[in-house]
Amino acid sequence: MIRSLMLAATLACVAVPALAQPYRDPREAPCLRQRNIYDYQIVPGNRSLVVTDLSRRRYRLNFMGRCYNLQHQFGLAFKSHGVGTLSCIERGDEILMNDPVGPNQCIIQSVEYQTRDLDRADFEAMHDRQDRRDDRRRNY
Repeated sequence: MIRSLMLAATLACVAVPALAQPYRDPREAPCLRQRNIYDYQIVPGNRSLVVTDLSRRRYRLNFMGRCYNLQHQFGLAFKSHGVGTLSCIERGDEILMNDPVGPNQCIIQSVEYQTRDLDRADFEAMHDRQDRRDDRRRNY
């Protein structure tokens, strides 16, 4: 009886610090780890990429310039200047693509969380591009 009470007290003491962990503040700097990358989506305009990690958190990687031929890639490689695969992807890191012409790279300018507002802006930009394309086709 005493043993089971001691075991229950020990388990309660171990569980309390785990429950007391604070919720991650969305204002803190985003940390996309190379090892945790699950999927990516191309953003219209070839200036950004939306990357999803294993915990389904979405990040937006903004490039220093346009990153051409992203839509034709089946796999991307991330080159981080940090130590190991647990370092965060940050400004100055690269995305490598295997182009038929030769290797291509895109340098990351910033990393931020992908928000609903950014999703909405991407959606509107995609439809604006489609509308402009349709107008050009009608004018020919």
